[in-house]
Amino acid sequence: MEYNFESDIKFLVGDKSLRKSITEIVNLGCRRIMLICDEISDRVGQVSDMLRQFDRELNIVETFRRIGDIATVADCERALRAYKSKECDSIFVAGRKSAVAVAKAVKIMLKDDISFMSNYRTCSVNNISAQHIPLIVVPTNLSTGFEASNYVRIYDTDNNEIFEFNTPFAQTNLIVLDPLMTDTMPAKTVAASGLYALAMAVMSLARNDEVRPLSKVYAVTAINLLTENLKKSILYNASKQYRFKILLATVLAGYAYGQSPRDILGELTDSISDRYRISYRNVFCILFLSYVNKHKWPESLDINTFLTLIGDNDYLEVGQGEEKSKQIIRDSVKGYYARTKKYVKYVDKLRDMGVSQSDFTDIASGIIALHKKDKGKEYTFSFITQLLEDAF
Repeated sequence: MEYNFESDIKFLVGDKSLRKSITEIVNLGCRRIMLICDEISDRVGQVSDMLRQFDRELNIVETFRRIGDIATVADCERALRAYKSKECDSIFVAGRKSAVAVAKAVKIMLKDDISFMSNYRTCSVNNISAQHIPLIVVPTNLSTGFEASNYVRIYDTDNNEIFEFNTPFAQTNLIVLDPLMTDTMPAKTVAASGLYALAMAVMSLARNDEVRPLSKVYAVTAINLLTENLKKSILYNASKQYRFKILLATVLAGYAYGQSPRDILGELTDSISDRYRISYRNVFCILFLSYVNKHKWPESLDINTFLTLIGDNDYLEVGQGEEKSKQIIRDSVKGYYARTKKYVKYVDKLRDMGVSQSDFTDIASGIIALHKKDKGKEYTFSFITQLLEDAF
C-alpha cells in the first residue's frame, strides 16, 4: 500500500486488493455508495468479478451502467440525478476512462450544487466547498493514468462542445489496482498501453525543472516497470503477473503526466481525438514518436533517467556532448517502439486512423490561437505542422 501525501491519493496495490479495500472504503465514510461503470466493463463480466470480492459487505444503493466510449453531458446529468435520488454519499467507479470522467464530473457538480453542466458555460468551478464526497476508482483495463488526474473532459454531443475541468475537487481518494481486473486484456491492448505509459512518463520528465519531485519518482518507476515487464506481458499474455505490472506503470505514468503543465503534445492529441472521435491513447503514442525527434530537451535533463529505457549504461560516455545525449533519447524511444512491434502490430501513423492531411492547417491554427502570448518554439505554425507531417 502506498500513500501519496502530495495530493492525498491512496493506492491499494496487488493480489486481493479489492477484498482489502473494504476496510479503506468504510473508513472513508462510504455508507450509501453509487457504483458507476461503463458498458464494456459490465458486459465482459469485470464488474461482476469485482462485486464478488466484496461479498455484499459494501452498501451499494445505486448502479449506473450506461456509459459508452466517451463521457457525455447527458451521462453526467443522468448519473447526478440517480445519485441524488438514492441519497448517496460516495462514488465507486469500476471502469475505463469514460466512467471515471462521469464520476469526477458528478463530484464537481455535487460540490457546486448544480443540476445542469451547461451552467459551467458562464461560470467556473467554485473553489470553496465543505462537502466531502469520497471517490474510489478500480481500473478495469490497462489504465490511461486518468484515474490519478484532476483533469476532466466531458463531451456535449448535442451542441458539439467540450467541457474541461482541472480542479482538486475532481480528485480521486482511493485507487485500487488488483490483478483480477487485467484478466481480459489481449496482447495488443497491453502493447498499446505500455507505449502510452512510456510516452506519458518521458513527457512528464521533459520538464525537469517544473515537475514535482514525487511525480518524477513515479515517472522513473513507470519506465523501470515497462522495461522489465512489457515484452514479457506480450509474449506470456496468460500471465497475470506481467499484465498487472503494466497496469501499475500506466497509472503511475498518468499521475506524473497529469501533474505536469499542459504541453503541445497533450493539446494536439485533444484536438485530433476530438475532431475525429478516435482513441486518445493511440494518437498520443503516434505524436510522441514524432515529437521525440523535434523537441528541444532542456539542458538540465538528467540523461541517466532515459537510459533505463535501454538498460545499458555503456551509452553514457564520459565527456559526451548535449547533442549526443539527445540522440540517446531518440534512439532509445525508437528502439522501444521497434522491439514492441516485433511481437504485436499496432497503428503508428495518423493516416491509418483516418486523420486527413488537409486538416493540418486548421488544427495548427486552432492550437496557436490559444497561445498567442507563447513565443516558444513549440507554438509556432511550422513546428506544429511539421510534427503532424512526420506523424502522418
